[in-house]
Amino acid sequence: MLYEESSQAFKWQLSSLVELNSLRERANRRARDVLSREDAAPLEVYGFADTRGDRPKPTTDDQVVQLMSEDDLNYGPTKTSKARGSNALLTPSDETLLLSFYCSKIPLLIGPHATLPRCKRDAKVAATASLLFRRFYLSNSVMIHDPKTMLAAAAFLAAKVEDCMLDVRYLEMGTKEMNAPVPLTDILDAEIRLMKGIDFDLLVFSPYKTIVPIVEDLRTFLKSERGKGLVKWKEGEERQLEREDLRPVHDMAMKIVDDVIVSDIPLMYAPGEVGTAALVVANEDVCNNQRKGNDEDGGGVEGDKVESPEIDIVGYVRSRFEDTDESGVVVDTAAIDALVERVSRLAQLIRELREGKHGCGNYNADMNELKGVNKKLKKCRAWGSSDKKDKKKRKRKQAEE
Repeated sequence: MLYEESSQAFKWQLSSLVELNSLRERANRRARDVLSREDAAPLEVYGFADTRGDRPKPTTDDQVVQLMSEDDLNYGPTKTSKARGSNALLTPSDETLLLSFYCSKIPLLIGPHATLPRCKRDAKVAATASLLFRRFYLSNSVMIHDPKTMLAAAAFLAAKVEDCMLDVRYLEMGTKEMNAPVPLTDILDAEIRLMKGIDFDLLVFSPYKTIVPIVEDLRTFLKSERGKGLVKWKEGEERQLEREDLRPVHDMAMKIVDDVIVSDIPLMYAPGEVGTAALVVANEDVCNNQRKGNDEDGGGVEGDKVESPEIDIVGYVRSRFEDTDESGVVVDTAAIDALVERVSRLAQLIRELREGKHGCGNYNADMNELKGVNKKLKKCRAWGSSDKKDKKKRKRKQAEE
C-alpha cells in the first residue's frame, strides 16, 4: 500500500501544531467536564474520529518538558474524582508534559534498547508503539486513563502489529525492571481501550523503514553525472563514492529517528519526510564530528579509516526529481519546492529535539516541574489509589472480625 493512500496519511497526519494542540485541548476539556460531575464515568474511552468536528481554540503553549511518576496502577473511579474544582485539574500543557515523558519510556520497555532482554525487538516495534500511544491521547486524557498502563498496552499491541509477538508476561516483567510495575490483567484491559481509542486503526508506517531505501537510492544517484557535484570530499581528496562511505550517515540517521519516534513529529510529517530530514541532520553531525576529530588529532586520520563526504541532500531531492521519475511522469516543480521546504523545516525541528522541544522527552528533564505536575495528577486522576485503599480497609475489617 502506498503511504498517500493509507489511513495514516489522510486520517492521522495532522496539518500543524495548531491542530495537534486543539485536539489535545479538546480531550482535556472533555476530561475536565467528566471529572467535575458527580455522576462521572471516568473510564469512558473516546475514539479519534469523534474529535475532529468542532475545533476548540488552539493552545499557545508548545513547550514540552519530560516528566515522571511513581503512582500505583489500580483502576476504578475514586472518591476524589467527584466534584473537583477546575483549578485542581491538569491543563493541556500539563498533559503534554506527561505524555512527553511516558512516550520516551516506550523504547526502554520494547525495542532494541529494552531494559529486559526478553523484550528486545526491532526498532519498528518501538516506533509503532509510540505512535499508537500518541494517537490514543489525541482524544483521551491522562486524568482518565493511566498513561503507564496505556504505555505497556501500546507495546503489547505494537508487537502484534509488527509481527514480533511476545508473551505479555515479559512486558509485565519489563515494567518491573523499569520500577513502574503494571499487572498483566491491567495490560490486557488497557489494550482493548487503546484499540477503541484509535478506532481500531492499526496501520502504521515507520520512519526507520524509509532510511535504507533513501540511502540506497542516494548512493546510486551520487555516482551519476548529475549526482557527482553534490558530493564534497575533504580537501585534497577526490575519488569514487563507495558503499561504506554512507554507512556513518545511515547509522547516525537511525539514532536521530530514535528521538523522532517519541516526539510529536510523526503525527505531523510523513515517514519519508522524516527519513530525508534525518539524513540531512545526520550528514551535518557526521561531518561536524569528523572535523572536530581532525582538529583534536592535528588534522590527521588514524589508520586506514575512511571519512564520509559532505553531501547536499536537499540538492539531491531537487536534482533527483527535477525532470521525470522512473515511470516517465513529469514532476511538478512547485511540488518539489514544497517538499524541499517541508524537509528543511522538519530538519530544523529535528535539531531542536535535543533541546527537549516538540514532545521529545529524551532531553532536559525539569525535575521540579515534574514533581509539581505529578503531585497535581495524584489529586485529580480518575484511576489510582482508591482500589488500593479499599483493599486495605477490607483486610483491616476482616482482621477485626
